[in-house]
Amino acid sequence: MSPRYDTTIGMLTHIRKTCELDARCAEVHAALARPELWERLVPCAERLGNHWQRDGELYTIHYSAHGPRHEWQAQSVAGHTRLVIAVTLRDAHINTQATIEVALHQPATLADLLGLHAQRAFMAEIVRYAHAALAQLLAPPSNTDLATRYPRTVAAFRTMGALDQLDRITQLDRVWEGIRQGTAPSAKEAVYSLVQAGLPPPEYDLIYAGGGLGLLHAVLMAQQGYRVLLFDRGEVGCAHREWNISRTELAALVNTGFCDWCELQPIIMTEYETGVVRFYAPGGNATELWMPEVLNVALDATALLRLARRKLVAAGGTILDNRTFRGVTVNTSGPVTVQVRLAHANGTPETYTARLLLDGMGSASPLALRRFGGAPFAGVCPTVGTVAAGFAPGTAPDEHNPHIGDILLSVADAQRGQQYMWEGFPGRNDDLTVYLFYYDTLSTNHQQPATAGTLANTRAFPSLMQLFEDYFALLPTYKRPGPDFRHIKPVYGYIPARHSVRRQEAPLLRGVLPIGDSAAQQSPLTFCGFGSHVRNLARTTSLLHTALQHSLLTPTHLHPISAYQVNVSLNWVFSRFMQPWGNPGDVNRLQNIFLTVLNELGIDLAQRFFRDRMIWSDYHKMILGMFWHHPQIATIAWRVLGPAGVRQWIADYLAYSRSALFARLVRPFAPARCIATLNRLQTLVPTLTLRLRAYLAEWQTMGWL
Repeated sequence: MSPRYDTTIGMLTHIRKTCELDARCAEVHAALARPELWERLVPCAERLGNHWQRDGELYTIHYSAHGPRHEWQAQSVAGHTRLVIAVTLRDAHINTQATIEVALHQPATLADLLGLHAQRAFMAEIVRYAHAALAQLLAPPSNTDLATRYPRTVAAFRTMGALDQLDRITQLDRVWEGIRQGTAPSAKEAVYSLVQAGLPPPEYDLIYAGGGLGLLHAVLMAQQGYRVLLFDRGEVGCAHREWNISRTELAALVNTGFCDWCELQPIIMTEYETGVVRFYAPGGNATELWMPEVLNVALDATALLRLARRKLVAAGGTILDNRTFRGVTVNTSGPVTVQVRLAHANGTPETYTARLLLDGMGSASPLALRRFGGAPFAGVCPTVGTVAAGFAPGTAPDEHNPHIGDILLSVADAQRGQQYMWEGFPGRNDDLTVYLFYYDTLSTNHQQPATAGTLANTRAFPSLMQLFEDYFALLPTYKRPGPDFRHIKPVYGYIPARHSVRRQEAPLLRGVLPIGDSAAQQSPLTFCGFGSHVRNLARTTSLLHTALQHSLLTPTHLHPISAYQVNVSLNWVFSRFMQPWGNPGDVNRLQNIFLTVLNELGIDLAQRFFRDRMIWSDYHKMILGMFWHHPQIATIAWRVLGPAGVRQWIADYLAYSRSALFARLVRPFAPARCIATLNRLQTLVPTLTLRLRAYLAEWQTMGWL
């Protein structure tokens, strides 16, 4: 609510701000009832017997509470000034939403002396001071243990037998906090160093750091005859997330020769009929988007990685479990050679050499931190959840229907300054994999200007531990547990993406090729790293094969070998509207309008959008549809993106259109004919051929050819 001016007496009468308090509603009510609270609400207030003094003036205080509203009326003894402070509470399950209102009544002569600006500053100071004082009063002690700070999380992990994973989660939180604060280690010489010569000959062609998505990549390269070594700090073949994909996209994995459908059959947990996208609307008037064949195939991620492990061993690859990455040294003269330093779990150092290191160490990879100066991604989705069973069965939105997947949902307005999102994918039997996450960004180019009284300047950044605590508290608001409900295992991670239409925002490190989350080149809207990796697996492995054949292993040569897609990189604009910018309900209101547009444009377009196969005309239809249904989107975009963000969007759009034009010009010549021509030229101009093949492969992956 905006401040109001009384023009008849020339004074600011009222100001209000909604904020969040990190405590349960009952605790806040009890704290507000304390008689000594007044001095915590008003700056420089001091108690003198039965009166309070501020700026030399005495006040009498009257406190009252009516339901969710607490009110203090301060009347000056001289009778010239009356100050009213009211705090209205609303239970938000995980915390308490508090609306702080201040009303100031003064004679016109005094108002004239103070000036309207001074009055507004005084009242805004009271609001800020009261919010900070209440937050400090209710904050738990900083030295409390995990069980005290996150009781639901520790209890649930104990029941799942997963207490050992809490250390991993808190470590991820520390790394993420360092990245967000700009204090992450980014220039350690021990992590990456260059030497002119003196490295021993390569024992392997490729060394893979990380046993997640990189394991699929390693299998295909080993099957082509390359000497492959893969290591992980834990056991290779374990996953902390489940994976969903469409059958069409999964066919891309089969087409690479990695496996056949018979081998995948026991890995496919279920294939549900259709999925829904829904955003919260008061009164249950939400717009729904129903889409079949989008993330509708649920895979057992651990089973898939176990299959990949067996295949890598069968292809002659070497696997090292429980090895921690310590650093890599790369020569600067002659053919590229890398020397990778590892440490066994027992502390024993180990050293291996290869022609190339593939960095699959995830979103917080030390090499990605080094490459990007401590900011290895621009957008990120902190994600937590569990595989659970025993939800109440049925067809209602808060019941479990094994034939329907929840692709993207919200069930409430913004909380903790973030718009929480839910996903739910059926698994085996009555299992349901549930995720809770929110959209965040590190890019200063796209930050909206903060305005007083909005979420922009009160936004929190819940850690994975805090998000888990909120997950266990809010889960019944998403799906109702039944009498036999139980959590089976946790799933979690920071899922990253970059916000750019450039294939590489920073030069590659010599001797290192990032893959998977380390490259962060999946869509900044869908954040589907598994789908992006699988969809582009044939492309990245075939291009790497060409580079290895012709010893094109410098950063310039490896530059085009990635899962980058120009048609999804521009989605950073859509992702920004998933982050609160003003009032708690802004995201949900705008997304309900967007779903109306997608419904009108048809399911085929919506499927392409969510499968990261958007074509040039799709983008314009969506943008124009939003302008038609909600002309105010122009002013909202200016507020959300800011001038710098709007300029960046224009530049990105022009680059996106240029790429679409080139693909359109190539289309009449047929991809097969173009590839045949490039194969004949490969030995003559290998560098140019590699770059052109990369463009063709990208356009084919996107469905542009």
